[in-house]
Amino acid sequence: MALYGRDANGADAYIRASGASGTTEGLVTFHDTFSNDFKYKALDLSASADVIALVSSTNLRVMSVTLSADAACNVQFQTGATDNISGKIYLPANGTIHLSNQLGLFETDAGEKLNVVIVGTANVGLSLSYREV
Repeated sequence: MALYGRDANGADAYIRASGASGTTEGLVTFHDTFSNDFKYKALDLSASADVIALVSSTNLRVMSVTLSADAACNVQFQTGATDNISGKIYLPANGTIHLSNQLGLFETDAGEKLNVVIVGTANVGLSLSYREV
């Protein structure tokens, strides 16, 4: 359930609620900036690979990504191993890049996995945070 209202400081806010409403158990509310549903993934890759397995009827929204490589290469994210959902991210030798957006960088199609395509011969470190939406 998503509600629109005012936070404790009187600012406009979207608020999520979880739980079951009832006489003895109320709803637990979360302000969007204090999310309880972030998930994290870290991988060391030397070739293209699946990053996050599909979740039925769910989009995987990537919130932040950190990439590093020991040699020049480019990295691109895909949904379901077919459609590009990011542009190519070019990494220099021994380079690191961090991308972040509180609304999300990109997301998979519903029910599809997130995979990464690496072009070039490099060892790539990948860390990301994501939400299931």
